[in-house]
Amino acid sequence: MTPSSSAPRPVTTAAEAVGVDVGATKIAAVRVSADGTVVARARRATPRGTAHTLVGAVGDLVTQVRGERVTAVGVGLPGMVDARTGALAFGPGLAFARAPLRALIAEAVGLPVVADNDANAAAWAEYRLGAGRGHDHLVLVTLGTGLGCGVVVAGRLLRGSHGFAAEASHLTVEPGGPLCECGNRGCWGVSASGATIARLGRQAAAARPASLLGRLIDRGSPDAGEAVTEAARGGDRQALEILDRVGTLTGTGLAALANLFDPSVLIVGGGPVSAGELLLAPARASFARRLHSPGDRPPVPVLTARFANDAGAIGAALLALDRLPDDGRPGPRR
Repeated sequence: MTPSSSAPRPVTTAAEAVGVDVGATKIAAVRVSADGTVVARARRATPRGTAHTLVGAVGDLVTQVRGERVTAVGVGLPGMVDARTGALAFGPGLAFARAPLRALIAEAVGLPVVADNDANAAAWAEYRLGAGRGHDHLVLVTLGTGLGCGVVVAGRLLRGSHGFAAEASHLTVEPGGPLCECGNRGCWGVSASGATIARLGRQAAAARPASLLGRLIDRGSPDAGEAVTEAARGGDRQALEILDRVGTLTGTGLAALANLFDPSVLIVGGGPVSAGELLLAPARASFARRLHSPGDRPPVPVLTARFANDAGAIGAALLALDRLPDDGRPGPRR
């Protein structure tokens, strides 16, 4: 079997797994049953330091939610994860460049561990039990601190030859737009992510502190992105323009992905989707304008992720359960 594939396999109905979603700012862990039910959860801030510091934090969370039926641990990691070894090749937002995280975490928790890109894990959750259930061809995009993408083709996760496929964050959606850490301008991840909404919101609030958006952020809103959504619901013009801009550019990216992969459904997840149609309506409109030959293909719906911010952790747990053969060791990627 190649490392570019993954398909569900039957698991014991009593089996449970712990799924861990490692982000640049927080780590979330859930204990999940075979049917996707979250039995327990815990979270903490992502520590700054070495790979061993991160492994220690993951191990602590696994201990907090672990139960007697847990047979494996799945970990979703930000960035580029080697499909064969589970090693982190590049992790944006983390304090270290690379590390054999799957092996280190397995040693720390004493259980079989599967490690994958966090957006791949989220896509797997939506494919197996979420908004993409019943669709063997789907694309998931998560809007967060950055932008993640996972692609399922014929019921298998698309990973490419090394595990680095579907880096949609670096698709150009805004030529001449803001500078990305990769050195290019207008990458999707800097032009239309959750962080983009927060950045534009802070800029708008500073320019017009007396506006609804300015007052919300000034009074200590914990998240500028959430403040933009709240202000937009209250009719704030600048907040509405921010969501329209990010939604429109998101639709541009979605059309590129649909043209490339021909999915039967597109799923958008991450915190910003709480804005609902304020974000998704311009995304759908932009998508329809840019999709190649839309009149000659079946409609491709743009849906909201079912599992929201839990998708990465739940998907990581399901990946661990789906790849665990009867001998208790991680199985081949089917």
